[in-house]
Amino acid sequence: MKPAKINQAIITPENWSELPMGDWLAMEIQHKLDEWCPLMFGYHLLKLGTLSSQLSCAASSIRHQCAVAPEGASLGIIADVDELPIRSGSIDACLLAHLLDFSSDPHQILREVERVLTPDGWIIISGFNPYSLVGLGRLLPNLRRRLPWSARMFSPERVLDWLHLLGFEVVHLEGFAYSTVTRRNRFHFWKEKTGRRCGYRFASTYMLAARKRTIPLTRIREAAWLRRPVMVGGMARLNNPACTKSEGVNF
Repeated sequence: MKPAKINQAIITPENWSELPMGDWLAMEIQHKLDEWCPLMFGYHLLKLGTLSSQLSCAASSIRHQCAVAPEGASLGIIADVDELPIRSGSIDACLLAHLLDFSSDPHQILREVERVLTPDGWIIISGFNPYSLVGLGRLLPNLRRRLPWSARMFSPERVLDWLHLLGFEVVHLEGFAYSTVTRRNRFHFWKEKTGRRCGYRFASTYMLAARKRTIPLTRIREAAWLRRPVMVGGMARLNNPACTKSEGVNF
């Protein structure tokens, strides 16, 4: 298994239109967000990355929504997504649309998300699946330098392992885009309908929703019988241990 952290530069798209069928992918992800956003409550929602900033979470009751990215338009905070200038435990939901695919250190991004999320906070992630028709395109040298094949493409199972280690509980996982997502033809929707029967394992794109679970450390109360004194009134005791037999023992 290749290491998650690398030092080389990665081609990062600034708009969905730079991806093949990017507008269709954004529309599919938006449909999923419209289903999940009503389940998220709180005060602050964070969109990480330029692709996330172009999606709408208006269906959520969270009114303060802010986008964070190193550069781009319509951003609330301009900063690195792996070093968020946000107080710990202050965010109720985070959206990562294909952010891990174009990150050199996805572990650090997830650690930062876990840090800023409140207990029971939401995280929504979308990404490309390497075990799909799109993933097979990365085997061709002439495609690996083009989008979306230049993405790192972490498998859903690997992302699930990272989330479990950070204490997240995955509540939903779904796949879509079972074609090569290079162009749309008359067989595209037939492939989608047929591929959805196979689940997410061979889908080109997946989306998951997880919640941060925190187990509070509660002080164990001392049992009542441990607080009782060992010696109570009425028990036999020696007035003078050095007393002789002739003097007797007082009780």
